[in-house]
Amino acid sequence: MRTPTAALRWIALLTALCAAIAAPAQEPSLSDRVAAIERSSISEPPHDSARLINALLAEHPELPPELAYRIDLVRARNLALAGDYAAAIDLGKSMLERAPSAPLRTRALTLLINCATNAADYPQAFGYLRQALDSTTDDSPGAAAVFSLASYLYRHVGEDGQAVDFSSRALAISRAAGDARDECIALSNLANALSAIGHAAPTEEMRHQQVAACTRANDPVFTADALKGIGQALMLRHSPKEAMSWLRQARAKFVEAGFTTGILETDITLAEAELAAGAATQDAAARVRDALPIFESQHAWDNVELAHRVLSQVAEAAGQTTEALRHLQQANLARNRLDDDAHQRRLAYLQMEFDTVAKARRISALESDRQRQQAQLEAHARTQSLQALALLGVLTLVMILLVVLWRTVMQRKRYRHAAETDGLTGLYNHQSTLARGQALLLHCRRGGLPFTAIVADIDHFKRINDQFGHAAGDAVLRALGTLLSAAFPQPHVIGRSGGEEFTILLDVDTATARALVERLRARITPLTVLDQPVEYSLSFGLSAARDAKASLEDTLRAADLALYRAKRGGRNQVVDASSGPAAQRTGAGLVVVGTGIQLGRHLSARCLSEIQEAECVFALTDGATRAMLVELRPDLIDLCRYYAPGKDRRQTYREMVAAIMPSVVAGKRVCAVFYGHPGVFADVPHAIIAKTRAAGIPARMEPGISAEACLYADLGIDPGRHGVQSLEATQFLQERRRIDPRSLLVLWQVALVGDVSCTRFHAEPAELQALVTRLLEDYPADHEVILYEAARLPVEQFRAERLPLKDLPGARYEEFTTLVVPPLCAAPQANGSAAVDEVDSGTPA
Repeated sequence: MRTPTAALRWIALLTALCAAIAAPAQEPSLSDRVAAIERSSISEPPHDSARLINALLAEHPELPPELAYRIDLVRARNLALAGDYAAAIDLGKSMLERAPSAPLRTRALTLLINCATNAADYPQAFGYLRQALDSTTDDSPGAAAVFSLASYLYRHVGEDGQAVDFSSRALAISRAAGDARDECIALSNLANALSAIGHAAPTEEMRHQQVAACTRANDPVFTADALKGIGQALMLRHSPKEAMSWLRQARAKFVEAGFTTGILETDITLAEAELAAGAATQDAAARVRDALPIFESQHAWDNVELAHRVLSQVAEAAGQTTEALRHLQQANLARNRLDDDAHQRRLAYLQMEFDTVAKARRISALESDRQRQQAQLEAHARTQSLQALALLGVLTLVMILLVVLWRTVMQRKRYRHAAETDGLTGLYNHQSTLARGQALLLHCRRGGLPFTAIVADIDHFKRINDQFGHAAGDAVLRALGTLLSAAFPQPHVIGRSGGEEFTILLDVDTATARALVERLRARITPLTVLDQPVEYSLSFGLSAARDAKASLEDTLRAADLALYRAKRGGRNQVVDASSGPAAQRTGAGLVVVGTGIQLGRHLSARCLSEIQEAECVFALTDGATRAMLVELRPDLIDLCRYYAPGKDRRQTYREMVAAIMPSVVAGKRVCAVFYGHPGVFADVPHAIIAKTRAAGIPARMEPGISAEACLYADLGIDPGRHGVQSLEATQFLQERRRIDPRSLLVLWQVALVGDVSCTRFHAEPAELQALVTRLLEDYPADHEVILYEAARLPVEQFRAERLPLKDLPGARYEEFTTLVVPPLCAAPQANGSAAVDEVDSGTPA
């Protein structure tokens, strides 16, 4: 009897099921286990992946090369997460030499770039970045990771535009590939780059997208980074309480990931938020103190500065003034080191750019050599086929080799000459000038010879370009190159420092150097360019290396300052650094000057003279005025850098005083420049004058035109008609000052009314309503008042907006808006008649 087909199928199914039940569970492959370790290194603390690695190596000590390489990548990442960047870099270097494939080599390079950047070894970081970028295109494996790191590194050297471009490319690639982790990292770098260029709103949006992407990627480190970024954005929006919630979430995530540096950085930011919200605890301060030694060992000076500033605020709040000052001084030291690090990072970036150009030139030269060598081989092959002409062939080959050798030597000389000289003038470029100048200085020291540095600058060179064209400017530079080479022959070193500035280094004393310069000046004659005579002159600064310890940089700096004096003294002259300013000044001391309100119109000749003659110039002005002053004094020290969002202005003022006083105490002639009248609504000028006089040093103030003087002129007010009551708005409100409504009332800084914390720069409607409530005690609700703002530029008009008193809370305010309240009635004249209220309506801006 035949078995039915359905029965046969059921028997086969049952047999397979029994075999599957009886068979042992299939073990995961080595590749699966390595992939599981890689996922664990991203989503779990480092010790979890380390435990899995140890278990795998115990069972399989000898892994295939590619799997062993992937395990080493995880080990290097764990070392970096633990803060041991040196060990991570050493392991990464050894891996570069044995990379089994291009994608794995790219992963090793990205790890090395990250570790070198975090270890502040920027030359090494840029070297690895260049290797990665040279072998990466948009469709290369790992391209998103390479471009994300490029964004991270370029942001650290101040190239914010390139940082945005690289992170945007990384984000587009990762989203196209659907890779959540690459998208997570790209969003982090794009948010950081946008924050660096001041785009606050897009930065916060990027952070929220980063939270979503990093959560999908199961990456707790970058998820925590995004949460912390949102908290920092809220701090900038003056929402510390809301920021605390996000920062605590970020800290919990960093703890979960075992990322020590992230935990400590979040602790400091969280402590700062708690202070701003008035909820600071001793535990927060203790965490900040615990983090300090670790950040100092890592040379993380930005975190060190922030930690000291937080501890300074804690100490000040506790009444520990000395301790607060100590932390503030440490914060300033960290800021200086951070500036030095930024300078080093910038140098490393510029060195990389220079090396890239040099490498391209070397590759071009090698390619030319290769082509010539190929031609030689072909010629040699042809000569071998001509047995009858063997001797002639040998002689021909020798001649070819000699020609090639001669051409190679000449080309190398041309390449070296091009790399060391300026193409327009034929003089040494800046780098070669410094290198040869250092050698000349060493030679002079060994032989007991004098050494003099000269810095020269063409007077009004921009005017030559503007009036006669850039061809005339180039002609002047070429002519000067010829004149300088003839006036200062070798072994003197002559170079073009850049633009219209030249550096001359001589092994003669200053008297001989001055004679050579005067001889050069006598040989300068007008040039004829396109049938037009072009006249030009030079200013010179001289400085001698006075002792055996004087460095080339110090000597050049002194010559440069002498050049500034030559420029300020009228140009077309020679100034010796030894002749001033110490030898010429009339005496040390401090003068405080005001720039007035309108740029260029209110700055008096006396104030300009003080700015020009001072040895040190500090300035706290608006941006347009500062730009004008920098043209006059390139060495100006800007005090605006001490301001920061949410920072107590009283602390800012103390830091400004601390920055100015060392130069005063050192016996220098110091000029401090302030916007408007330096003595009106200005704490710093009065503080430094008081401290200077207390130290027995002369100090005085030159008055400037104030906003009050502009107010009387613009509104047509005579303060002698009814009398004036002039008060700061917060002082008036807090102290409940009594007023006479028959007199004119002027309230200053009305936008900041009620700000007792001195951290706000915008108007608060609730505080303005409180001010109106107070004024309604003496004035009717419909009493007309004026919101006044002086014109700061000659092309602007002043603002004189008239409105009822009750409408003040809804008006527009700037930080410098002034409230003018006219008198209720006219005051009686001496003859008994009533005076007319003559507050001119003016022209509103």
